[in-house]
Amino acid sequence: MGIIVIYIQIEGGDCVKSVGVSGYSKKSKKELLRAIDECKTLSQLFALIQHEHIVIQMHAQSGASNLTPQKLGPKEIIENKDTPFDRLRAQVRKAVENGS
Repeated sequence: MGIIVIYIQIEGGDCVKSVGVSGYSKKSKKELLRAIDECKTLSQLFALIQHEHIVIQMHAQSGASNLTPQKLGPKEIIENKDTPFDRLRAQVRKAVENGS
């Protein structure tokens, strides 16, 4: 990944007029899905979400539907790749695949 330079142009004191990122080019859908899979940290994933303008929706908690939450043990979490980071990455993939 190349060097990313963020610039902010301020006019009239505290009024921000334009914000941009130079040194970053938008990815195709195929490249974006691969980049999501290659993210190892939360900050990498959030940077990708920000630069690609990916919109993800929050879901209601299970308590809102009166369903009993399923509690998984550590072994099931590791086997099912059910860590919070993996779930977030899956949601971002889903958003990209659905074209948001």
